Amino acid sequence: MRNTPEAGWWTVGESAAYARVGKKTIYAAVRAGQLRAARIGGRRSLRIRGPDWVDLWLKEIAEPVEANRGALRVAR
Repeated sequence: MRNTPEAGWWTVGESAAYARVGKKTIYAAVRAGQLRAARIGGRRSLRIRGPDWVDLWLKEIAEPVEANRGALRVAR
């Protein structure tokens, strides 16, 4: 796998590496309808338009954090 995928259709592995998450997280996001993907042939053969769709997904699921004396916590 390439260290920095180019723009185009990415595999689940390339998408996970870009987002710095595991492949299972990508599959779960697709299954939950949070991350767009195109199914190619078999049941688990997906392609994701990267970096567009991955960045959009990350922006949608991001939670703001605030620093509190060296510790980070989710801002609610």
